Amino acid sequence: MEVHHHPHVEKKNFKEYFLEFLMIFLAVTMGFFAESYREHLSDNAKEKEYIKSMVEDLETDSSFLELSINKIIPYHLTWLDSTMHLLSAPELKGKDRLVYQAFMLGTAWAYNFHPTQRTLSQLHSDGYHLIRNKNAANSISQLEVAYTQFNSQIEPFVQNMQNDIDLAAYAFADRVITDSISRTAMQNFSDANSVQLKLQDVPASATINTADKEGIRLYNDKLKKYSFYLQYGIKGGHVIILREIKNTLDVLKKDYHLE
Repeated sequence: MEVHHHPHVEKKNFKEYFLEFLMIFLAVTMGFFAESYREHLSDNAKEKEYIKSMVEDLETDSSFLELSINKIIPYHLTWLDSTMHLLSAPELKGKDRLVYQAFMLGTAWAYNFHPTQRTLSQLHSDGYHLIRNKNAANSISQLEVAYTQFNSQIEPFVQNMQNDIDLAAYAFADRVITDSISRTAMQNFSDANSVQLKLQDVPASATINTADKEGIRLYNDKLKKYSFYLQYGIKGGHVIILREIKNTLDVLKKDYHLE
């Protein structure tokens, strides 16, 4: 009969068990911290990318608003002034085509400001929590408030005024001719992003109905109000938004060390 000898297993004392436990604990803990650190680095990289993207969007919007404030709106205000001056003249005979050109260029334009939503939409969907810089987060939030106020209050109000003006013009202007030269104007854009309508683009058949003097007077009054809100509503709103954009750009570039 064979006798099996079991190998002698030396019992570990408490100190050895504790050291093994400590080594395992340290390994798990270091792995946890290493993973957290990797996530931290990844979040920092994503945050920086979001901010860079936001800066690009804001610089695009800033360029448009500066163009709007300094060129587009003054251009159309000039034509509005010309229209009001012409319609206030005691005699419109021989000025029909000039009136068509002036009122079309004064009112046929798009002043809407649509902020670039590329980065903002991403931040709202899955990345806003990454903006851990309170100054940056507050600045972006204030900017969005300015967007909302403009797009929900000032812009719709002036849009309604413009629709009213378009309808009122038919008191003295021919609808078919107006629609035709409107399409021509919309097809021609200058470097200032404004519609263009040369006098030769207005047909000789474009005549003013001078019999409706009350309609002309009411239209002129509407233009005065429209010009006022264009100057102090739309242009003023653009100035406020531009200021908020520049403040936000200053904060983002400073806090994230961007050139």
